[in-house]
Amino acid sequence: MLEKELKAIYNSARWKQKRIKILERDCYECQDCKARVIRAYHDQEKLSARDKEIRRAEEVHHIKEVREFPELAFKDDNLISLCKQCHNIRHGRNPYRFVKRKKRLTEEKW
Repeated sequence: MLEKELKAIYNSARWKQKRIKILERDCYECQDCKARVIRAYHDQEKLSARDKEIRRAEEVHHIKEVREFPELAFKDDNLISLCKQCHNIRHGRNPYRFVKRKKRLTEEKW
């Protein structure tokens, strides 16, 4: 699949409606965070405070990539709601590279 075709899918009204539908289906909860918490509960494993939280899902991930399986692009069972961090992890990107840094309130002048 060409980059142009891929962009056409993501910019389409059909995808935008499907994305909202999937986020609503998953109650805007990151499914990877949710699975981590449930797995830790069943294994009686202690998690850090940061790992205990189920973050808000903002992105919809294709389990089987659109480039390889374009016929599955709009199938509900191929889509999952994820937070930005978990989505970056699934794609092998460094999640900390995308964290926005806060600006200082005042500039230090020595």
